[in-house]
Amino acid sequence: MPFGLIALVAFWLVAIRLWVVDGPKVPLIFMAIWVAAYFGFPLLGIRSLFFIAFEALLTALLLIVERYKEVM
Repeated sequence: MPFGLIALVAFWLVAIRLWVVDGPKVPLIFMAIWVAAYFGFPLLGIRSLFFIAFEALLTALLLIVERYKEVM
């Protein structure tokens, strides 16, 4: 389960960093998607491993957005 913890911490750290650097618009969208997945995956009967993978994907996308905003 340590990979899930790494993905969780990485997601929230990147989201907070992007919020501080660029404002709340993009991080709030990703946070809303994360919350929807957190509550939606169990309701749909999807296993927690898929949530961890989805969380890692969101983290990667958030990192790409952060790097793009940093260059501009």
